[in-house]
Amino acid sequence: MGTDGKAHVDSALLAAYRAAEYVIPIGGRICRFQVDRPTPPALVAWLAAEGPAGWLSAFNPGSRQLPVLENLVRHESLWKRLQAEGLTALAGYAGDPEGVWPDETSLLVPAIGRQRLNRLALEFGQLGFLWLDPGQPARLWLTDPAGGRPAPAGHIRGAHGAGAGNGGS
Repeated sequence: MGTDGKAHVDSALLAAYRAAEYVIPIGGRICRFQVDRPTPPALVAWLAAEGPAGWLSAFNPGSRQLPVLENLVRHESLWKRLQAEGLTALAGYAGDPEGVWPDETSLLVPAIGRQRLNRLALEFGQLGFLWLDPGQPARLWLTDPAGGRPAPAGHIRGAHGAGAGNGGS
């Protein structure tokens, strides 16, 4: 965190978040999508029916790799928290196409609202999350105590590291 309370994410990490492949089963199909890229048709249809949704992980807070067991405990805690708040979610994962980071279990949460998603992302130590609006590509948002903020535009090639969704870590 910077002195202003906002998470500061360097350009290499932003590039890694954008390069990550996000994978979710929708309607009997495996949908793969990326930030700022066209959304697969099955996911487009799901979003049209469900409305906006957020992509969130509890894995690797602050984009610092944790042991898998610790990550799984964190994931279960996030899952229970969503259920306690009356929310549903689909389980998926984010993968690093360069293979530097292991896959991160993540959740696609409809009907959450961006402010609520930002609050949960902050609570679980995440630097960012994805927001999916019907008819739009997935967008990367950085966590912020003031309510989240869009990640700076641009795609930087050749960076290594986890994706935000490698959950939004």
